[in-house]
Amino acid sequence: MKTVISISEARKKLPSIIRSLRSAPDTVYQVTVHDEVVAEIRTSPQVKAGEAAAKLLSMRKKLGGKQKAKKYPMSENMKDLLYVAEDQP
Repeated sequence: MKTVISISEARKKLPSIIRSLRSAPDTVYQVTVHDEVVAEIRTSPQVKAGEAAAKLLSMRKKLGGKQKAKKYPMSENMKDLLYVAEDQP
């Protein structure tokens, strides 16, 4: 359900708007300035616990099997990694 309110009304009634969003999370408040919609106040989407991790795991399964990364001995080449010599013209 969409409700159109002016910016001044939204400022005055912000606490009651927030309370109403808790009781009816599908409500959307459209805030207007000079009869033009400039913002919407709505509840954030609810994510179930572990849903993001499950999506990442499913994406990894789609990518395929294990791929070995090329190993580079970091400790032996630390100076080369940290101190890059600038090219002198």
